[in-house]
Amino acid sequence: MKKILLIVDPQNDFITGSLAVEGAKERMMKLAEYIKNLGHKYDAICITMDTHPEDHCSFKENGGIWPAHCVTYTAGWNLPEYLEHSLMHYSNESGKLVTCYHKGTNSHTEEYSIFANTEDGLKLRNQIRDIFKEHESVDIDVCGIAGDYCVLETLKGLRKFIGDDYITVLTDYTASIDGGEKLINYLNENEISY
Repeated sequence: MKKILLIVDPQNDFITGSLAVEGAKERMMKLAEYIKNLGHKYDAICITMDTHPEDHCSFKENGGIWPAHCVTYTAGWNLPEYLEHSLMHYSNESGKLVTCYHKGTNSHTEEYSIFANTEDGLKLRNQIRDIFKEHESVDIDVCGIAGDYCVLETLKGLRKFIGDDYITVLTDYTASIDGGEKLINYLNENEISY
């Protein structure tokens, strides 16, 4: 059995920055510790990243509903150092690469899910499909920020092409703006493991 860890948007702006989610820092620190201790059980770690130009349509100053966040190459766009250290430890210990996929790169398009992105969404889909072709059983653990937006929408996109049987949501490593209610309701309604 192969295992993939898919981490959605674990970026500084969602942890301590302009769009910080309550509890995100604690959960991402727990995630970093989890990767350090148990990352070896994963055959691949994939990370999605909001990657916005300064004039992105989701920003309030451009008519959107969110404060400016995750502007490309700013401090808020980066991963926190403690998570980067754990990912480097995973890569060095396992000899496997951590792959980052970017979404929200077009100024005029909102992309809560990586699978809404026509370039990197396709690359991630192909990476997952290639692993499925080579192995009968593949489990995908999903976590990240924010559970009621980008994690939820990424989960919906993932279900469309692999179904529910292979997915587990790691709620201990997921922070939500609403405290987790919307995500948990969705998981229960669709009988998705968590």
